[in-house]
Amino acid sequence: DPLLLDFETQQQLIALGISSPVTRETAGARYHLELSRQLADFLAAPLQRCGGLISLPDVYCLFNRARGTELVSPDDLLQAAKLFARAGVTALRLRTLRSGVLVIQGPQHSEEQVCAKIAQLTTPSQPPASPAGPNSPSSSPQPQRPSPLPLGPGLTAGDLALALGGVTVTIAAEHLLTAEARGVVCRDDGPEGLRFYRNFFLQDSLDVRTVV
Repeated sequence: DPLLLDFETQQQLIALGISSPVTRETAGARYHLELSRQLADFLAAPLQRCGGLISLPDVYCLFNRARGTELVSPDDLLQAAKLFARAGVTALRLRTLRSGVLVIQGPQHSEEQVCAKIAQLTTPSQPPASPAGPNSPSSSPQPQRPSPLPLGPGLTAGDLALALGGVTVTIAAEHLLTAEARGVVCRDDGPEGLRFYRNFFLQDSLDVRTVV
């Protein structure tokens, strides 16, 4: 997936691979436990690049690519991910997102940092203030109506995936839902699709009853 890893990293994974992949023949009854440890070692670099969150289908593709001909089945990979705690891998855990997608989460993931990034991306750029001259409207004694508050740019899951770098659209969509649940953004489901904007009701201390 080009959104998951850049070309250079993909080539490094293909060239490096896993020199001694765990198999049922070598591990025996401890197969899933040893596979869990090997999976944790393998995911150190990909998790660092993806912000600490990778979907299980992406892990399946990357892990099997590195293992070469010693492929693992989806069920074996799932069982290995469930055994992180028993294998002594306390930094990783298997997690189910709101959409039902299974992901592996590492210590690099921080919902607070992701929400802060989303808030930054949806914040409108402030236009430069026009200087007040002698003939400018600001010098007139007549009261002026306040300028409307800018809504700011809309954000889609694809936009966020590109902005974060190394994050798939599925994971980016989950980040937006998390930010929405925390009151950082509001959704606008219109003809152009689902977009998220800054929560100006909360950020600008607006009373929803006064907004026309």
